[in-house]
Amino acid sequence: MGICLVAVPVVYFFILLDAHLVNIPYTDDFNLLETVQKLRNSGSFVEMLKALFEQVNQHRFGFERIVMLIMFVLTGTVNIKTQIIIGDLFMLGISYLLFLSLKRAQVSWYWFIPVPYMLFNLVYFENAYWGIAALQNTPLIFFAMLTAYGLAREDEKGFWIGLIAALLTTFTSGSGLLAWIVGMVLLAFQRRFKNLLWWVAGSIAVLLFYFFFDYQFISSPGEKVWNHPVFNVIFVLAFWGNALFLDVRHPLVPVFHQDIIACVAFGAGIALVFAVWAIRVLLARKPDRTDWFLLGAMMFIMGTGAMFVISRPINNYVMYGGTAFSRRYMIFGVVLAAICYVCLIVVLKNFKHWKNLAVVVAMVFFLGLNFVSYFTSIGSIRKLHDELVIDSYFWKNYKTFITVGELFTDIPFWNHPTRMRDLIVGLESQGITDFYQFYDMPAQEELIRKTAVKGIFTGDFDAQSQYRNGDYNRYMKYFKFYVTPASKQKGTFYMVLQSARHSIVLPAVPVPNTVSDFLQKASYYSNSYQYAVYKPKLPEGKYRAWIMSRGESGQWESLYTGKQVLFY
Repeated sequence: MGICLVAVPVVYFFILLDAHLVNIPYTDDFNLLETVQKLRNSGSFVEMLKALFEQVNQHRFGFERIVMLIMFVLTGTVNIKTQIIIGDLFMLGISYLLFLSLKRAQVSWYWFIPVPYMLFNLVYFENAYWGIAALQNTPLIFFAMLTAYGLAREDEKGFWIGLIAALLTTFTSGSGLLAWIVGMVLLAFQRRFKNLLWWVAGSIAVLLFYFFFDYQFISSPGEKVWNHPVFNVIFVLAFWGNALFLDVRHPLVPVFHQDIIACVAFGAGIALVFAVWAIRVLLARKPDRTDWFLLGAMMFIMGTGAMFVISRPINNYVMYGGTAFSRRYMIFGVVLAAICYVCLIVVLKNFKHWKNLAVVVAMVFFLGLNFVSYFTSIGSIRKLHDELVIDSYFWKNYKTFITVGELFTDIPFWNHPTRMRDLIVGLESQGITDFYQFYDMPAQEELIRKTAVKGIFTGDFDAQSQYRNGDYNRYMKYFKFYVTPASKQKGTFYMVLQSARHSIVLPAVPVPNTVSDFLQKASYYSNSYQYAVYKPKLPEGKYRAWIMSRGESGQWESLYTGKQVLFY
């Protein structure tokens, strides 16, 4: 039963991902695909190195590019869905390292059961289903923890494990440079000065290559973190406790958001656990492998949070909301919470009643967070899935994407007039990706003429507008389109807005039931559908509203709703 309890959250995590992932690139994925193309066409060793370690902001995505290149060499293509699964599988490695730490501390494996419910949830859903994020942040945390694990062994084999893992961490993401600092601290406190000397020499060599081989230093024009020290200390606490950052709107308003307050409080608790653990290790006569490993793992993730705040300092309360966090960063808070739980169990292992209480509380908390994360975020995953499927329609007809950009005229990813066009043509011709695999709709000029059928859509269609904070907290007009079919739909269908110049296809995303309806009907989705966009994303005009779905023959058929939309 214990094994089943451990396996359940892992199994349904990957089942849900498999149901929603598509082999379509999303935003920064195109940058890595372009690299594969450059590597394939490089004419010299230096050109290959430049392509492999090409700078993206402050990052060098060497590991991600190597994985994609290996995939291309073995299969002749780069499958984004496979790439995401590979990245997410590193969470199993993180789980195993935490399991080993409990085993090494002679704690029964039953106390490990709550950990998978924390690690395999959808709090960090953006990281779980986005190609570059899945292949970046999850391996980054694993390699950093493997660095700490290797050095915690306090032997030569462990030193080489740590050295190789630190190298991989560095060229997975920019924050991976912290692995070298963590290693120096661990080796210094372990009094392994000979190994420390080699570690420092290795870190210098890596830093010289990182910052002086085809690298451009990027200065930050923003404020400095010390200009508002109190606000930024609160900010870093919120990052450490961001496992509680819910998938709900956080408009920038001078009213505290309750979940962000919880993040700050949780982060303060995590800081306390770290302080107690560090003092415990430093005062111990002979710290063991688990002590050093958990200390190093916490140092890296908490240091990543500090780097995040230093690069993005704020001048007000983070609890006011706004664009404080990207959803992919929640993975750091999730792993940090799991590490702190393991620390608590190790500290309390000789206090039976306190240990049992800690396990029960953790299990209830992790299980509750797991359920809430799935209930609030499955709809977000479904929305991105449906948008990615029709990205090729928008590119083919309008040279823009529905998934990226604020304006209808934006040319992803670089807003360059020809770069994306040439990239997609090259990727398709070389078989690196299959961007048009879902594109089977008529051209936008002929869409309604070729798909329209007699009759009127039986059901309700409505459109509403309001003003709300958009990206970067700008106040913009926001449109919502609602559809409720008279009968249950068998497959995916779309809303089509037809004007004299455009035929805009929008996905009809099912609306989740309320918690009470979910429990009563045993169904996650209701029979209502919607899609929402900010005004700049679509061209202005007067539109006729159609509902397009596949008929009995499998061909697209459009029914007029009898409604018109004024999009101004």
